Amino acid sequence: MRQAQSGGAFGLAAAGAIGLVAGLAIPHAKKLAMQGPTLLAGNWVEALTTEHRMVEKLFEQMLKTTDDERPKREMLLTKIAYALNKHAIEEENVIYPALSENGFSKQSQHLAKDHQLTKTFIYDLRRIGSTEAAWLPKAQAFWVKLQAHMREEEDEVFPAFRDSLPAEENGKLTVMMDWEGLKVA
Repeated sequence: MRQAQSGGAFGLAAAGAIGLVAGLAIPHAKKLAMQGPTLLAGNWVEALTTEHRMVEKLFEQMLKTTDDERPKREMLLTKIAYALNKHAIEEENVIYPALSENGFSKQSQHLAKDHQLTKTFIYDLRRIGSTEAAWLPKAQAFWVKLQAHMREEEDEVFPAFRDSLPAEENGKLTVMMDWEGLKVA
């Protein structure tokens, strides 16, 4: 009888330990899954472009929703807001300061202002509510502004900046940006 009791206590302790390990590992696994596409992209420009494409797909899905799909709209807006927040932290904490430090100060300030506009659009869409008539036009206007921002980064600012830096510096920016993304993923 005593042996059965101690076996039961051991089983409970083992289950507790397994639960503890899983509880500690799951958030880190989630972070790696969220940052995975960015990490696999290779360099910071490709990584940010990959994140842009993920947001585009979410936006396309959201803008195709109908007025009777309110929960789907709100879920997609939440995913978009999360992805853009993570993306903004990577850019604002690493790329934009590096731009400023290396002669691209005007571009850095302009792109940072765009990020503030993005936050305002997300706030407005949440405040309006996805069933209101003004919601879809606001979401479409947001999408137009966001596309212009992404194209400016991808087609003009980031390639010129990347090309102005030595490979070693681009590598450092990639590592730093990945770290920022892992902190919030």
